[in-house]
Amino acid sequence: MNLLYWRVLAVAGLAVGQPMAHADDAEIAYYDVVGNSGQELRHQMDTKGPFGEEGKRVDGHTDWKVTWSYQYAPAADGCRITKLGINLSATITLPRWTAGDNASNALLKKWQSYIASLRVHEDGHYSHGVEAADEIKSFGQSFHTSGDCLILAMNFNDKATSIIEKYRAADAAYDADTKHGRTQGAIFP
Repeated sequence: MNLLYWRVLAVAGLAVGQPMAHADDAEIAYYDVVGNSGQELRHQMDTKGPFGEEGKRVDGHTDWKVTWSYQYAPAADGCRITKLGINLSATITLPRWTAGDNASNALLKKWQSYIASLRVHEDGHYSHGVEAADEIKSFGQSFHTSGDCLILAMNFNDKATSIIEKYRAADAAYDADTKHGRTQGAIFP
């Protein structure tokens, strides 16, 4: 029997079978801030920081995206996925301060503590992207349908999209629970 293979790409140009991302694979982007006081640095972050989900400037931001591709083939019991590729890309944007000659050691220590806490918070957002990618991969590895392959494609894409939506909601709840990282120590000055 000659099996026809259908290739479905959720994102054009995505290669099938790409390896999963790991928690340290996010790209780190910086925006520069200058100043010799906590108030100057706060003002710089308030005017230069990235825009968050609510359209307001924030100190740090994580943007993650999960894409998928797969191949499938008709089977005796319906249709099965034969190859699955999941890709996670992310950028974590953080402030970068170059301390001036007049910056105090106390300010430097406060900044270092703040940046460490902000990074912990942003890594929490990135972990939602990692979890979404892992869940889609796990779902896809066992997914099949008793219907035809077009039904498989539609159902898989719908389920993968709902997984993404679940983790986007987790991001929003995480920000609400941590007050955008404040409860984790991401407060400056």
